Amino acid sequence: MQKWIPVLLYMVMSVSLLLAQETVTGSIVFDDQERDFRLRVPPSSFDGARPLVFNLHGFGSNAFQQEAYAQMNPVADTAGFYVCYPNGISNAWNVGWTFGSTADDVGFISALIDTLAAQYSIDPERIYACGMSNGGFMSYRLACELNDRIAAVASVTGSMVPAYISECMPGRPVPVLEIHGTDDATVPYEGQPLLAISIEELLAFWNTNNGCDGDTATSELPNTNTTDASTVSFIESAGCAERGDVWHYRINGGGHTWPGSPFAIGVTNQDINGSAEIWHFFSRYTLSGLSSSADHPEPVSLALFPNPTQGQAQVILPESGGELMVFNAAGQLVIRQPIEGCIATLDLSALPPGAYWVKARQGGAVSMGQLLRQ
Repeated sequence: MQKWIPVLLYMVMSVSLLLAQETVTGSIVFDDQERDFRLRVPPSSFDGARPLVFNLHGFGSNAFQQEAYAQMNPVADTAGFYVCYPNGISNAWNVGWTFGSTADDVGFISALIDTLAAQYSIDPERIYACGMSNGGFMSYRLACELNDRIAAVASVTGSMVPAYISECMPGRPVPVLEIHGTDDATVPYEGQPLLAISIEELLAFWNTNNGCDGDTATSELPNTNTTDASTVSFIESAGCAERGDVWHYRINGGGHTWPGSPFAIGVTNQDINGSAEIWHFFSRYTLSGLSSSADHPEPVSLALFPNPTQGQAQVILPESGGELMVFNAAGQLVIRQPIEGCIATLDLSALPPGAYWVKARQGGAVSMGQLLRQ
């Protein structure tokens, strides 16, 4: 019997404020269970085979909620990659815990790659996985067991199960990015017996696997939002094998949250945008080597302050020239203005309170940031 069978793909138009534009939804039968997913398709202006990112929900959550919470779609629409939000069995992923799912989720993701590749123009060299919490744990399992198809992984508030470490034998350096808050009470930074190794242990494991020399370089990122009760330290491992980078965004004071999300459930850092930073990391790698970003601009975080703002905000730009665009949560363009210097002023005073996306296009480079209007 086949382990998986494509069942249904259909187009739906969402009228939600959070999910404007079209999203493809579908399902496959795998191991005699129907497994469904949501897929964000790049705009038709992007030609050729495009990258695919799996974005995996947390324990007790689902694909729709993860799509809304992580807000990766605006990044994907800008950079031109697919984002797939699958659903785990019973709202969970099998990562080696004694509770939750016992499904063959590695096999499911592999079968889902086959299904999507048969329907869409996906670059097999540029397939990636990231996730929130339980989804972050699952991303590491894919790095261990499916790295012949997954080029790089990222985890937000996730880790690895202590009992699973001895079973993880990737066989090659796998680029990994960990984003984690030091005050995470759900998956503690210091680890939790039987459930999660500490983030220091996690990074040490991947440093060893990826042939890093043990040294790290730490830089403090600008505290562009002084009201989010957190700051960001960027820690990069040194001397790693080619394609074996180990990056860590340590959210000092951060909770069990996705940076940049407009849903502030606990301490949510707004100095970086987790989805933009994940794509910035992923876009560096393919299965075969380091990637050239010539055909897909990398959106990186814009410096915006004050953030939140009650009206005006300044934008710090790497160079002069280009244009600034502001989109509301529905994806509608609400402001467009030329860039005349390296510091630009945006006036949101005529707009209602809420979360807005700011995009700067300068030549072939794209920068993005989220601005909160009070």
